[in-house]
Amino acid sequence: MSNGTAGQTKVDLRQALAGVQRVVLTAHVDPDPDALGSALGLYNILRREGWDALPVCVGHVPSFASSLPGFEALVQFPSRMENARGVPPIIQPGDALIVCDTPVADRMGAFYQVHREQLAECQVIVFDHHYTNDQFGTINIVDPTAAATAEVICETLETSGMALDAASASCFMIALFADTQTFRTENSTPRSINWGYRLAQAGAPIFETAQLLFKTRSLSSIRLWAQTLQQVHIGDGVIWTPVTQAMLKTADATMEDTEGLVDFLLSGVDVRVAIVLKEEVPGETKVSMRTVPGVDATRITGAFGGGGHQRAAGCTIFAAPAQAAEQLLPLVQAEMAVGAPGA
Repeated sequence: MSNGTAGQTKVDLRQALAGVQRVVLTAHVDPDPDALGSALGLYNILRREGWDALPVCVGHVPSFASSLPGFEALVQFPSRMENARGVPPIIQPGDALIVCDTPVADRMGAFYQVHREQLAECQVIVFDHHYTNDQFGTINIVDPTAAATAEVICETLETSGMALDAASASCFMIALFADTQTFRTENSTPRSINWGYRLAQAGAPIFETAQLLFKTRSLSSIRLWAQTLQQVHIGDGVIWTPVTQAMLKTADATMEDTEGLVDFLLSGVDVRVAIVLKEEVPGETKVSMRTVPGVDATRITGAFGGGGHQRAAGCTIFAAPAQAAEQLLPLVQAEMAVGAPGA
């Protein structure tokens, strides 16, 4: 799939999808609220406007998804090629693909690998707010100044004359709340708050969305956090902890139960970098990193092929968590030295 147009912020979606038989919508592997909320919000709009649309979740379907309008249409696709072999392609000739909150095509996992040939022949529209986005679509609507991909989509819908409704607004609200932590992150702007207001006006619930994201935690999640906090390593402004498959089994938990842990760790006094090292499978660790201003998380994770935002980024290291830490921490210290006050 070759790169298309450079990042744009003003696109008429009706024109971009003219003549398309069906629109498939997806996001990165194991989607977070911004990724899946954006895809489902746009799915609701397109279906209302007369398009045949299909939302696809690559990998794990998160627990919050069942609360979103459009969930009943969601199709799950394996994230790993070993599980996707023999799975028939979803994208057909004449379809378009909309990819949400995904900076590089490989982040679609097995979905990208299975559909590589089809994607070379179809319209691929990318909505994103990562400044590391590599413009892999034929149309790239990328705005790194947006707090969430949902903001980028809402502004495109406005440009396209497609009004919000309660179903779509509910999906976009969970995306916006999650990526701004209810407007508590440094990427929150008057623009973000204005969209929160407009989404609420369109029918998105405020209290219920905040409760779902930040006030609802399973007992298995609490048991898992108790284990991880016992394994915390602290030193020189860095705090990190592993999450192993054995810990998940003991707590009867899933990796989704680690959601919010890295942000909690960053709240520690004098902490400049927080890291959670998640053992996806033996010998493969997914890194989740948060930093304070002055420390660029993408420069650290980029060394391992990862990316994201300056304050929130991730990557995969093909090693167990302890060995992954040995590879990662020297790069963290080097980046902190560069960003240190007076350095």
